[in-house]
Formats: sequence, structure tokens, C-alpha cells
Amino acid sequence: ATAYNNDHQRDWFKTEGLDFDGSASAESFSRTSWAKVVTAINENSNLGEYSTEDLQAILDGADTAAGSIQLRSNSREYFSRGVQLGLDWQLASGEASHEIEVGIRYHEDEEDRLQRNSNYHQEGGRLILDDLGLLGNAGNRVQEAEALAIYIQDTIELGNWVLTPGLRYEDIEQKRTRWETRDGRTPNPSSRADSNIRDTRSNDTQVWLPGFGVLYNLSESTTLVAGIHKGFTAPSNSPDVDEEEAINYELGFRYNSGRISAEAIYFLSDYDNLLGECTASSGSDCTIGDAFNGDAATVQGIEFLFTTDLIRTGNYNIPVTFTYTYIDSEFDSDVADTAFFGDVSEGDPIPYILEHQFNLSVGFLKDQWSSHINVSFVDEVCVRASCNAFERTDDTLTVDLSTHYALSERVDLYGKVENITGEVDILGRHPYGARPNKDRTATLGVRIDF
Repeated sequence: ATAYNNDHQRDWFKTEGLDFDGSASAESFSRTSWAKVVTAINENSNLGEYSTEDLQAILDGADTAAGSIQLRSNSREYFSRGVQLGLDWQLASGEASHEIEVGIRYHEDEEDRLQRNSNYHQEGGRLILDDLGLLGNAGNRVQEAEALAIYIQDTIELGNWVLTPGLRYEDIEQKRTRWETRDGRTPNPSSRADSNIRDTRSNDTQVWLPGFGVLYNLSESTTLVAGIHKGFTAPSNSPDVDEEEAINYELGFRYNSGRISAEAIYFLSDYDNLLGECTASSGSDCTIGDAFNGDAATVQGIEFLFTTDLIRTGNYNIPVTFTYTYIDSEFDSDVADTAFFGDVSEGDPIPYILEHQFNLSVGFLKDQWSSHINVSFVDEVCVRASCNAFERTDDTLTVDLSTHYALSERVDLYGKVENITGEVDILGRHPYGARPNKDRTATLGVRIDF
């Protein structure tokens, strides 16, 4: 039995957008989002009277009109708590042995937002406060959830077979309450009086999740694996959004002879509904926390792993590890809800799912020394299903080097250089424009275990 309780409070600040003419009051700010600003720069088009050069200058810190930049205080409080009970026992039935697990968990959590927008302007490359907004003017809402989960699983060993059937039940109730914060609708946007409630909404979900896994030991070193499981992701508290559901298949083998290990797995996820969630990092013009139906989609691919010691002597070892993943992903239908996913047609790729990626690690181990060189590759990827200009990242090859020296059982010296070649590539375009990879970085340190 386990009981848990987590409480967390944080406040972080980020600019929300521009009001080109400036607003005297934070409550009357006329916002143009950074997403629109970056899009205009990428497309070399104007926003009103502002040219691409004007917009870029603002991003670079040029002076702006009073009250032209909105800064948000994202003050939030969270809690999650619950209790979980588990029971497992073993029994034999003829030639088969069973390890049965049964569990139940009750969980509840809450997110409490009371946020503030304030007006600033840029002057000499710094933000200068013009108007401190009213508390709550950027959001006054509570989202809460209660969930009950029950599961049973049986691991059956019969000769060379290991069978693992299982079943899980989830019952999730979600609710959101918003209080009025809009200018002219309430004198106090921080009020949580019943008379100030703007709206409420809720979404209840019940789902059964069966699964079945199979292992077959061909020999002491080789095992065949297969499985089929129903996957699930809870929707938002919007009653118009369905849960994410998929049937997941896998088939492959594992080999381990002591010196050589290898694994190859084919996987397929057949989505009945792909769920998209608006977050601060998604960069879309949507309300953070809202979710969107992506309808049917398919993700399939192959994962490969190989490890060995090229040289193993009494003096030193040279271990090698290679991993490779290939993924093919696509939407299986046109997506009508384009507020989050964009303009989607059947066959379009799912954003941010890489087609090719690999990693090669070669080490040298001798006495107290251990050094590794790591080479990784990630493919270019579409960040929107339409994959138009400025909606694609770069492929990138990264080389890292690390070394460790054990002074004692508890003290290690270490050093590493990341991105030795100093490659500069775009690895993301959300939120609000291109995001580069990590620059060449050197680190020295000492690690002490107490």
C-alpha cells in the first residue's frame, strides 16, 4: 500500500505579444501574438504598418511605444494525491506457474491558475514597466480531476513460453471552472465568488484496456517477443474531445550470448484518435490546456539494438553500442479540427516524429579510466503536417566525448565535450520560431557519493 501527496507552487514570466500602438492599461491590451510576428518575418510580409525589418528589430530589442509589450506572470499552484493498493501471489497449476498481480489506485489532482498580465515597453534593450495589471486578468481558473484505476495481470510460465495477459480499467472525471476576467465584465478578475463564474465544463471517461504479451525462449540466448495492447491517453476536460486510443502491436527477437547482445523489434500503433494538447511550447494560437481530436493515424517502425566488446582483455575493454530507429507515421484522414494540427490531409506526416535516428557509442575502459565517444544522428522532421517553408527542422549529426577517472569508490573526476564539431542546426520551430541545437559545450567536474 502506498499513499502520496505532492504540492507545488511556481510562477514564471514570459512575454505574450505586441500591441504596436501601445495600451495605457494592461486590461485593454490589443495583442498580436509572437507566432504571427515570426510568421510575418519568415514570409517577408508586413504586419499592418510594420515591415519585416521593423518586426525583426523589435525581436532584437529595439525601442517600442509605451505599453506595447505584454508580460505574463504565470502563477499556478498544483497538488496531486492518492492511495494505491497492490497484491501479488504465486501459484502453480499443473506444469504452469502463475504470478498474479492485482492493483487499485484512487487519484485526484488540481491545477489552480491566478495569472496577471502587465504592460511594458522596450528601451535600450530592457523591459520597462508601464502598467501593473490587475491580479487575475490573465486567467482565473481551476482544473481538477479524479481517477480510479483497477488492473489485473497474470505472468504465466509454461515450458519455454511466458504469457502475460492483463486488463486495466480507468474511470476519469475532469472539470474546469473559469471565473470572469475580461475587461468590462468584472471589476475584480481575481474574485472567485459564485456571481463571478464565467463557465464550467466537464468530461468523464471510462475505458477498458486489455493487453497480451508473449515470450518464447528458442534457446538460452534467443527469445522471440510479441504483444498486443490497447493504449490510452486521457482527454481534456472539454466534452467535445475524445480520449486517445490505439491498438499497439510488437514483434521481434532478443539475443544475448554474454559478449554480444542484439534486439530487433517491429512495432505498429493503430490510432483510432490521435490527441493533440495545446501547451506553452506548442506555439499554436490556442488556449493552453485545451486538447484537439486528430482522428485516425498510423505509426509503425523498427527498433534495432546491438552491443558487443570489440576487444576484451585483462588490461582494457572496447565496448560498442549501436541503436537505430525507423518510424513511418501519417494521418489516415483529413483533420477537420485545424486549430491545433493545422491543415491536415490524409497521408500527411505526424509532426515531430523522426523517420531515421541512430546512435553509436564506442568506449575505452582501463583500470580507473573510462572514456566514450558518442555519435548521434536525428533526421529532419516536419513541425506541421503541411510541412511548408519554415515548417521543417534540419537533420543533424552530433559528436560528444566524455571521460571519467575513479579516484576512489566514492569519488569520480569527469569531463565531457558536447557537440565537438560545433554543428549549428534547427531542431525545432516551436514556440515562435527556429530553435537551435546545443552549442559546443565543455564541462569538468567531480562526483562524490556519500
